[in-house]
Amino acid sequence: MEKNNTTYILGAGFNQCIKDINGLKPPLSTNFFNTILKNKSYNYLNNKIEIVYEYIYKYWKKSKENLIYDDFDLEECFTLLQLQLFDAYNSNNQVLINKLLRINSTLKFMFIENLCEFEYFSKSSDLLLNFASLIYKKSSNIITFNYDRNLEKAIEAISHNKWKSFLSYGVKFDTIRICSNNNFKPYTENNYSSNSISSWNILKLHGSLNWFKCIYENNYSLFKNYKSSASYKKTKFILDDDYKYFNTQTDEDLIIDPLIIPPVLYKDYSQDIISTLWSKAQEILSCCKNLIIIGYSFPPTDFGIKKLLLESFEFNTLDNLIIVNPNTSLVNTAKNLTHYNKPVLVCNNLEEFLKSFK
Repeated sequence: MEKNNTTYILGAGFNQCIKDINGLKPPLSTNFFNTILKNKSYNYLNNKIEIVYEYIYKYWKKSKENLIYDDFDLEECFTLLQLQLFDAYNSNNQVLINKLLRINSTLKFMFIENLCEFEYFSKSSDLLLNFASLIYKKSSNIITFNYDRNLEKAIEAISHNKWKSFLSYGVKFDTIRICSNNNFKPYTENNYSSNSISSWNILKLHGSLNWFKCIYENNYSLFKNYKSSASYKKTKFILDDDYKYFNTQTDEDLIIDPLIIPPVLYKDYSQDIISTLWSKAQEILSCCKNLIIIGYSFPPTDFGIKKLLLESFEFNTLDNLIIVNPNTSLVNTAKNLTHYNKPVLVCNNLEEFLKSFK
């Protein structure tokens, strides 16, 4: 891996430079259901996602009508599912485990299909295209907590599709199916050699909208180390640009689960290929000299990133630290985590940051 000097850390605030045709920005965890229930294009999924609404009504007594207007935190829903899965596992209730897993996977699909719609507007954001051009020219490493592929789409656009996003992800997949000229086609192992891997990375530490794992439910577990179990050998990791597994899943025993770390209180970074990404992120940060943090707020429940920074900068010393965020209170947090004792360049937004590079 090439040790580039400049590394970017991107959070949810980075995507506020994108708007859809109605002027809406990508949803946050607190207004997700407000957005999805107003989107008529999701009506065709009603029979498949009803289990999620039944679950929400069971525990929060909120109907679909309530969710259109009321705030409802997606993190609370994912966290309750997680805690109930722990209980079901401890009591060896396989029937309940399978039911909760299906609700969990369905909620993930609802989440990613809503977010992926904003990809169509990534090429219409001048700010995003200018940032993508900067990254492409400088070959800077990206560490991101965002699931979407807005940045990847923008880089592909400015490179005239010479750059392939999946070659920069830092991990390999068992199956790859990409969209080319509006057609989906498999990407063969012959084209996926070590020589074709990008020298710079976009490491998606919370997973990606187009990453999936496929396993039969009787072998599926959220609680075992796959790499030391027979179940791991049966797991297939898939990169697919189509996303529409709601329509293609026909085997009742098959769980096709989006490979993302959802907005949940207790995040498991040891699972699947996610652990590999965190290790590579530490490798990159341990030798970077210029760190630029855009739109990341250091939420108190995400201690994983704090651990990553503290360990990465145990011996490494930054030359420059830049914070792009209107919340200036984050400056001291970033300085403390990176042991940086020099003045920090602070930009209010992405536009201001890009102007500083002209």
